[in-house]
Amino acid sequence: MSLLTSLLRMRAASTGKVQPASQLRHLHLSDQPLMLMALKRTGPPARPLAVMLGTDPYRPQLLVAPPSGSIAPMLVALADTAIAYIEACRQRSEHLPATSSKPARQRYTDAPQILVPNPQTVKYLQLLGDDLRFRRVDDRTPGSRSTQRLGHWLTYLTDRSDIPGSAALIPMPGLLGMHWITGQSPLEDEDLATLLAWIDPPRHAASGRDAADRAAATAAHRPAGPATDAAFDTDQLAPLFHTYARTRGQEQTATLQELNSLLATRMQPTWNLMWHAYTLLQALPEAKGTARRWDHERTAFTDECTYLAQDGRPRPAREQAVATAVRLARMEHAATAFAAERAADDTFVRAELRTTGEAFGGPVTTIEPQCTRSGPTGRTQWRPRFTVSTTDPVLMEPGQLLACHTHRNARYKICGITPADCDTLVELEITAGMGTVARPNHAVLPEPGAFLVFTPAPDHYRMPEFPARDQTPWTHGGPPPDHLDHSDEQSEEEQ
Repeated sequence: MSLLTSLLRMRAASTGKVQPASQLRHLHLSDQPLMLMALKRTGPPARPLAVMLGTDPYRPQLLVAPPSGSIAPMLVALADTAIAYIEACRQRSEHLPATSSKPARQRYTDAPQILVPNPQTVKYLQLLGDDLRFRRVDDRTPGSRSTQRLGHWLTYLTDRSDIPGSAALIPMPGLLGMHWITGQSPLEDEDLATLLAWIDPPRHAASGRDAADRAAATAAHRPAGPATDAAFDTDQLAPLFHTYARTRGQEQTATLQELNSLLATRMQPTWNLMWHAYTLLQALPEAKGTARRWDHERTAFTDECTYLAQDGRPRPAREQAVATAVRLARMEHAATAFAAERAADDTFVRAELRTTGEAFGGPVTTIEPQCTRSGPTGRTQWRPRFTVSTTDPVLMEPGQLLACHTHRNARYKICGITPADCDTLVELEITAGMGTVARPNHAVLPEPGAFLVFTPAPDHYRMPEFPARDQTPWTHGGPPPDHLDHSDEQSEEEQ
């Protein structure tokens, strides 16, 4: 937690009012996302109790698993709804022309987006995906193929949720917390009811803190799942389960209807809160970098559909070492790029980075627009320089590349850092975006006295070269060792 975040959290706690942490929304929100919340039973980790989902806030679909017996019909209904939503994103595509690194290809114009009420639901969907995608497909069993396909898509979506900046599967508290800071702890912020009470309290509430206290009251609070509280299990679920087990026929059907009504009443408040949160976030202006990240999301979705059409095998339960290294490399790059783009788009993010020494800002004091130097081939290159005076802590080293919010395509290199009495002088050289000596781009030159903020520039990403499977040691998923194990023969000789 940075110094600025701590200050805003203390201010919210003292005033009882939420503090803004961002002016822009940094994740794309679909016009028609799929809202999904789930409740699970005690016992097997992936056994569902109920799922409420849909794209219409006024017409949620409730799927309830029977207290005993097969849950296959419920899973088939869940698969049909979820896959129908995913298939709707494949109705239209666009043509992407060939580039120097990629051939011409098609890409879908949309991608699925699922919004869930908390991070625990993401973990539950991951467990459910692991359970479903390895199930056998039997053409004589209706729905077995769609159930396995649901497991595949749940695994894909939960994998995408680990990538910073991805908008495929979003826990609502995390997205809300990116834009508002409350006076409660980060753990308490994971509760959607209290978090929304801070952000948008009712009119009769004295403050966001008072509204959150009421929302957290035992009588009114409804956990967002997937786990249910013990009192609800003991007092309401258990009697219905026992009645269902003792009865048959119409009495059992009536008990199941009563269970459906109970769970609908239990889940409806959280369903309304999720759409309320969506409305608040949809009202925020979208950051510039959001469109580019959503393009990557659509590309990943298109590639996954291609994989299903050409191969379709379920992903392994445990990744090989090389696959894990590739995934971690992509996650690290996505985190760096997401942080850099947020800083370039949002003044609030830049202010927070300035408190940690990861960025600095100040007025331009001197400019040397005619500076040139000889390049590697001996060609003269235009490299204008200027100096910035800052009172911020500068925890950077000469040679580091920086970006500035005024010219997103330009790059600046630190040439020198000179501490002074009350400030620090940072000499910068423009290394990209300024054109050439013959055709200079003078627009990138700052005016004397202009206040600029510089943040770390995202490095040019190139996927590291990883070894093929046949070149990987057998201890890390490669082929088995060539030599035979003679340990038994050696032990007999020793005896």
